[in-house]
Amino acid sequence: MSRVREDYEDHPGIADRILGNVSDPRWRGLRLNSLRGDPDRTRRELEDAGIAGESLPWFEDAIVVDEGTAQRAKDHPAWNEGRIILQSPSSLAAVRALDARPGERILDLCAAPGGKSAAIAASTGGPIDLVANDRSRNRCHRMRALFETLGVEAGIRTGPGERMPGPREGGFDRVLVDVPCSGEGRFHVDDPRTWAEWTPKATRRLASLQKSLLHAAIQLVRPGGRIVYSTCTLGRTENEAVIARALQRYGDEPHRIVLDPLPEEIPEGVPLIDPPDEVHADSSMRRFVPDGTGSTVRRSLDGFFIAALRTRGG
Repeated sequence: MSRVREDYEDHPGIADRILGNVSDPRWRGLRLNSLRGDPDRTRRELEDAGIAGESLPWFEDAIVVDEGTAQRAKDHPAWNEGRIILQSPSSLAAVRALDARPGERILDLCAAPGGKSAAIAASTGGPIDLVANDRSRNRCHRMRALFETLGVEAGIRTGPGERMPGPREGGFDRVLVDVPCSGEGRFHVDDPRTWAEWTPKATRRLASLQKSLLHAAIQLVRPGGRIVYSTCTLGRTENEAVIARALQRYGDEPHRIVLDPLPEEIPEGVPLIDPPDEVHADSSMRRFVPDGTGSTVRRSLDGFFIAALRTRGG
């Protein structure tokens, strides 16, 4: 994790906080699925069974629980009925950032295993035209099974997101680009699998793919549409640098993308690393890091990065 110190050399306290929490127990997010039942009724049933937690400010139908409570939730009938699902609070912030509305055409470009797509479908309060894409056929099969359990109606496409053809009419109103990444935000000292394959070369290779995926999303969204780019990693190479390149390449006609402010409910993050020179950078981009000294909600956050863009016009 030496690169964490290099990236945050101007913020040494942040680097210490990240490195000091790779061994802390993590809290979990538990989402109450409105597509399979009334979340308030489900919440009451869970509380009667001793399964309770702190509400998540940026996602109404979600709570934060400790690991033991999360395991008990899996034994509750609501689990097999698809009324509850464990889901990262950081990933739910990306869903909130997308801010999908009923009647819209939505694309999740790198969708599998499907948790964010399912949360998008449940969050709108009305029907949407949802397309969930992933390059892996096996992952798409598992995603389809998850959607059946959770009551999600979506079209599933299998293929490389960076080469996805546009819709026949118009474009998508909103596109979520939660890209494959090096996963630095989920490293944990007790699980070597979380960091075994990390190398500087791998992050550069991933950054190249991430740029291609984001550039594809920009061309798939309609004029005036919104794009949310997210990762579960920490370094600038896969985050601010990807956004800066997109702004440089597509900031003018015909796409004319700009940074777009995030909803106020999404909490402040830690300092950005050399962000793009744009007026709205601080309001349109967030980086979360694990925080073992904060509130329960803060303790539940994985390392995560979110940025919102929109195309002018429309």
